[in-house]
This record gives sequence, structure tokens and C-alpha cells, in this order.
Amino acid sequence: MLGQIQFTLIIFFVTILSLSGQDITLGQGNNDAIVVTTSSSTNNTNGANTVNSQGFVPNLNASSRFLSQATFGPNFSDIESISSQGIESWIDTQLSLGRGPSLVSKVIELKNIKNQAEGTPFSGAFDYFWDIAWWNYAMTSEDDLRQRVALALSEFFVVSIFSSFGDNAYALASYYDMLLNNSFNNYRTLLDSVTYHPAMGEYLTYMNNSRADTIYTFDWEVWPPDTLSVQYTFPDENYAREVMQLFSIGLCELNIDGSCKKDENGIDIPSYDNVDIAEFAKVFTGFSYGDNSEFDQGPVHYEETFLQPMQIYNAYHEPGVKNLLNGVQIEDRLPVDGHADVSDALDNLFNHPNVGPFLGKFMIQRLVTSNPSPSYITRVAEAFNGDGPFGTIRGDMSALIKAILLDEEARGCQLAEDDAYGMLREPFIRYLQLGRAFNVSTTSGQHRNSMENVYDRLGQKPLASPSVFNFFQSDYQPIGRIEEAGKVAPEFQIANTQSISGYINALNDWLMLNEYTDVWTVHNQGEDVSGFYPTMDYSIEKELTDDEELPQLIERLNVLLAHGKLTEATIESIIEAIKAFEVEEIDCVAANTYDCQEVYDWCISQCAEGDQTCLDQCQMRLNQCPDDIQTNIMYCIQDLEDQRVYRVKLAIFLVMASPEYLINR
Repeated sequence: MLGQIQFTLIIFFVTILSLSGQDITLGQGNNDAIVVTTSSSTNNTNGANTVNSQGFVPNLNASSRFLSQATFGPNFSDIESISSQGIESWIDTQLSLGRGPSLVSKVIELKNIKNQAEGTPFSGAFDYFWDIAWWNYAMTSEDDLRQRVALALSEFFVVSIFSSFGDNAYALASYYDMLLNNSFNNYRTLLDSVTYHPAMGEYLTYMNNSRADTIYTFDWEVWPPDTLSVQYTFPDENYAREVMQLFSIGLCELNIDGSCKKDENGIDIPSYDNVDIAEFAKVFTGFSYGDNSEFDQGPVHYEETFLQPMQIYNAYHEPGVKNLLNGVQIEDRLPVDGHADVSDALDNLFNHPNVGPFLGKFMIQRLVTSNPSPSYITRVAEAFNGDGPFGTIRGDMSALIKAILLDEEARGCQLAEDDAYGMLREPFIRYLQLGRAFNVSTTSGQHRNSMENVYDRLGQKPLASPSVFNFFQSDYQPIGRIEEAGKVAPEFQIANTQSISGYINALNDWLMLNEYTDVWTVHNQGEDVSGFYPTMDYSIEKELTDDEELPQLIERLNVLLAHGKLTEATIESIIEAIKAFEVEEIDCVAANTYDCQEVYDWCISQCAEGDQTCLDQCQMRLNQCPDDIQTNIMYCIQDLEDQRVYRVKLAIFLVMASPEYLINR
């Protein structure tokens, strides 16, 4: 059948001669007015793939590249599986896959371990319980796409350990559980869950945020009493500002392609102003902890209160009309109904035309490329709006994700050679990729990592942003060629001498010193943590360490880590560096096998006549001789294996330090 014939190679780069004598290239981005039909309607034989470069995929490099965008990084089996299964099929499987056990359940498990071991109730939940819970989930759960999307969302709807609840693992774990639960749901549901989560309420200071009030102080010593002072209080505006600026619509009115709309003077049209902030601030009043019995009181259980949404006390919710965006108005509800007001305000933001291009561009930047084209943003925004090929429901996160990962700019090979395409890999993603690539495992099957060392070295770990603006901003422009070209490079905002040298030193620790994780004890009663120390699997790679096989080793690592992007010059440099560390050519059996009887005869020849002690020692050596030979052989083999593994580790180190790896195209 025609649809099963891979004729893409025949016409993908074909140049034809038009009637006017001009050369026209078919494919490589020049697809206008080209229609290709096939006898099969499946995605793998879609006729359009013949000229849009996707007819070449999936292959190993393309599969590796895709998984670097959609997951924390693949191992080689994952790459091979995608190459046979197909990308869209993999996405569909992941979208239907349930999530793993909650992070909160892991925090509770760790707390119980501590209580049982120490025999006294432990009232708190240390923040490193959260770190361990997050890491164990990432290392043991199979919902790879959900995890990658949730991490991106955690950099959009930012809360941080650097807050009033920073030592509370319940707050962090429950917030991240909420992101995982909503990664494939509707954005409107996600926005609602974020707004009502107590971690966000504390972080952006609208917890116990009361309506406007006037407070009078009187001098009651005189009659009639004198007014000593008048204090006017107004609702906190923090969340009202950030929910617009960062979580929904951005600073300027947007075209669907993500560009700012301009006024008659060429100035960006703002999407909101200070009056709008004040109006929205009225909406986010009356919130308090879910388990307390009175407004403006602390929670009954400070840890567990973060496991339930905030409640609204209508007596402290701002009454009256609230004027929202685009002429929408919340009526003066009688009686006051805070939940209804919040619902109306979130609906107003959700239906704003900015949300599709604003959120869409952000997610493209986190998953695929820092500088998506206007047409790419448009297609993703249309998917969010329910106008694309992936669904008809506005705000469907699954449709948004598919639109991002299946777009021709994400999958096509032509842009992978463009200097302006791609992104600097986030430091923490590099860290995760190393463990995923080489099947990090523990003897217990569970993983512990406080992530303190990696944070000290790289300046990144989940929910540890220094501010609500994330580790880096989406519009960050490094001074120099990137700024001059009018491009952005968000991740470069945290690329400095400390983080760059920290990454190189950390690579050395992770690989050469086998210090990939910080394995901490949960209690101080002599806990055995040996089952949590990680090991990497280099079994296939170490068989490719002879000099003549080094090109095969580097090519395997090239596919696995860099998606085939290493240049010939880089490959040659890495091979030459590895050759400098020679692997000894020793026949361990021949080198360590000797005649035990000869050893015995020599030994007794050294004994003085009648020295029974010496003779007994010689006999003992004779008895032990076979075991000694086997031990020497074993140590020799292990030494040779260590030399081969060292070559593998050096190769990984050099690949992951290369610019072709660091910039993910």
C-alpha cells in the first residue's frame, strides 16, 4: 500500500524546475499548496508528513529528542520503544495513565517512621520529608508526561519553600499533588485549585485578607470623646496582581500569536491597571484556613490544614459591586457570597483571550524552545481555545500539551539546526536526566534524596524558587548576541560562574564519586539507610570501551543524552580524551594462576629444621592457595571493569558538559 511506503526520502529535499525557471524546494518548511495523499489515514502514514519532515520520525534521535521535551529524560529502552510505538500513541497512553501514590502519603509514611522509631510523637513534618517524597515519586512512578508538565506548572503557579510555611512538608507536598492531579485537566479547574490552596494563600498573603475597613482610635478621657486617629485598611492586593500578571493574562493585551497589541503610538496596551488590581483584591477577601472556626485565627492543626482548601468567611468578604476586565461586573450580592464572587472573577480571567497565547507560550518555552514562532504560539493558543484538531473544550490541558509536543516546530528536523531554536536545559532537568538515562536504582526499591547538595550546586529544585517570578523569567535577554537578535533565553538568567562551575563539579561528584543523591536518615535511632544508596547501570556501555569501539560508545551516548547533536569535532575530542585513560590488557586468569605445590615447596625450604610452626604455616598457605588464586583473579577482573566503567563515566561527563548537550534542540 502506498501509505506504507516510506517515499519521504525521495521528495523531501527534491528541487524542481518551475515554468519560469525558478528553483523551488519541496519540504524543509516549504509546504504551501503541497497536498500528499496516502491510502492509509493513520498518523504514521499521514501524507503531510512526507514534506513536513515528520516522515523521518520516529527514529532513535528523534525519539530521544521528543522524550527530552516530554519527560525528565529517557533510558535507551524508552527511546527504542518510542521508535516502534510512535509519538502520538505514547502521548495518548500517558494521558490515560493514572498517577502514582500521593506525595502527602509519603510524607505521612516518613513521619510515622520517625514516630515509631523514637517513641515520642513528632508534631512537625520537616521540609526534607517533602524533598524525599518528591524524589521517590520521580524515581518510581511511570506517569512521565504528567511529571514533566507538573514541574513546568510549578514554575508558572509558583509557591516556594522560602515562605512562612517553608518548613512544612504537608504544605509543599499537598500543593504539588494538586499540580499533578490537574496537569491533564482543565485550566479553569487548575486555576480554582491554585486559588483555594492554603499554600498559595499564605505565599501571596491573602490568607486572612479582610474587607476594607475604617478603624477609629478615641480618647475616652474627655466627653464627647476626641478622635485620636483614623486608620483605613484595604484588601491585600498581592494575589490580585499576580493572578493576572503571572497566572493568566500577562501584562499586555495579546494577539493570538503572543505578540502585544499596540495603541496608535506603538505602545503596548496594558491588560489591566491599578484600578483593576484593587477591584480584584476585593474578590480575594474572607479567605482563611480550612480547619479553623473563626476568621483571622491560626489553623487548628498547622500541618494538616494544608491538606484541605481554604474557606471563605462572608462576614469578612468585601461586599458590593466589583468591576472586572472587559466590562464584566460582579453584582452586589445580598447576602454576600464570597465563593460566587471568586468563581465569577476566575471565569472572567479564564475567558480572557490572553490566556491561550500567554499560557501556551510559557509551556512551549518550558518544554520545547525559548523562542517559538508566532505561528507555533497561534496553533497552541487555538488548541487551548478549543479550535484546534485536539479537542473543542476551552482550557483543556491535554489538548494544549498535544498541540505543543506534536507541532511541526517541535517534531520537525529543519529547526533543530537553527541557532535561535531550542533552549538551555534547566540545571535540575540535567540532574534528573542522568539518573533516568542509566536506570538509577536502589536495593530497597525506594529512593531518598534531600536534594540539598544539588540545590547548593545548581540553585534549583522543585518549589524552591527565590520569588514568585520563578527561578528565571520568560522574557529574560542575556546581554550580547541574544539581546541584539531580539531573542530571549530564560534559563540563562541562572547561568553564572557559580552555577556553571557548580554543575561541572556536581557532574564529577555524581559520576566519579558515586554521590548522586543525599541519603538522609529519617530518625536518629541508628537507622539503616544502606538500601537507599543509588547505583547506575553502565552494563552495556562498559562493553564498548576498547579503543576501536569508542566511536560506538560515544554514538550511543550521543543518541541517549544529546539526541544526535554532537558535532564530529566534539566526538573526536571526547574519544581522544578517553583514550588517554588506558584500559590494561591483562589475562587475569593467566596472570594470577600459579602452582600451589611449588609455592608450598618453596615455603618449607625456608623453614628451619624442626620448626613445626613454620611448617604448619606453609601447610595453611597450601590449603588457602586455591582460594587466594580466585580472590586475586576476582580483584584483577574488578580492577579491569573499574577501568572500563571509568571510561564510560568520563565519556558521560564530557558529553553532558558539551554545548551541544547543554542547548537542547
